[in-house]
Amino acid sequence: MEDKNQYISTKKLLDSAQSLIVVLPPDPSADMVSAALSLHLSLKASDKKSQIGCGSEVQVASNLQGAHEIADSIGARNLVISFNYHEDDLEKVDYDVRPDGKFYLMIKPKENAPVPDVSNVKYAYSGASADLVITFGIGSLEELGKIYADEKKFLDEAKILSLNISPKPTSFTPNLLHQTSGSFSELVAVLMEKIGLKPSPDAGKNLLGSIYEETKELTSPRMTADTFSAIAFLMRHGARLPNQQAFVPRFAQPAFFETPSDPNVPEEAEEGNLSTGEE
Repeated sequence: MEDKNQYISTKKLLDSAQSLIVVLPPDPSADMVSAALSLHLSLKASDKKSQIGCGSEVQVASNLQGAHEIADSIGARNLVISFNYHEDDLEKVDYDVRPDGKFYLMIKPKENAPVPDVSNVKYAYSGASADLVITFGIGSLEELGKIYADEKKFLDEAKILSLNISPKPTSFTPNLLHQTSGSFSELVAVLMEKIGLKPSPDAGKNLLGSIYEETKELTSPRMTADTFSAIAFLMRHGARLPNQQAFVPRFAQPAFFETPSDPNVPEEAEEGNLSTGEE
């Protein structure tokens, strides 16, 4: 059953947030990935700052748009440089900022200790920051796995909106959009329509394709009026069902207003008939 108050409060949260982080639990379903990614893409298209993360490798279909934006972390403030090295071999760590503005980090090993191997150096970010975090399908923050382990302090203090297709409550945030729905993609499409968030072209394609799959090509008995409303909303914004051809209107050939001449009648005879009125 739809709770209109949840949509109203969700709209206020999204309208007031300028920076957002969409977070997926480890091993999310294809539908959940499509829904979360589409919400992220549409938020970006509405001139908000958004990022999306998942604590595990995400398996996605080849036709899912924007999947390369899903990161394995949500930190974006601190640059972290890591490599394999034993602390006992380390003499000191130093840095220098040159007049040209370049930053140099120096790792000095002890005498006779091995030199750090540059091929093992990895770069990442930590230190998440956002006005609003949006979670999908979790009952506790611990279910976010690596994401929560990496950014526990931030997530424990962050303003969080929980999205779920089950009405069961959760304790880690009072901000809920928990609606009984056939899929996360349907829930996100309905949310976009109700709050006036326009789906980006890629988001519309992702959502409609996912709804099509989740409803077994629109044959599922679990389909509701909300399902058809979501489909109509996405199609109004340019999305098309899989294998659906673009509609190209065809117009009837306009009628000729002049009777074509009979090629078997000489031109002189035609002119004579016209001047005398003979048939």
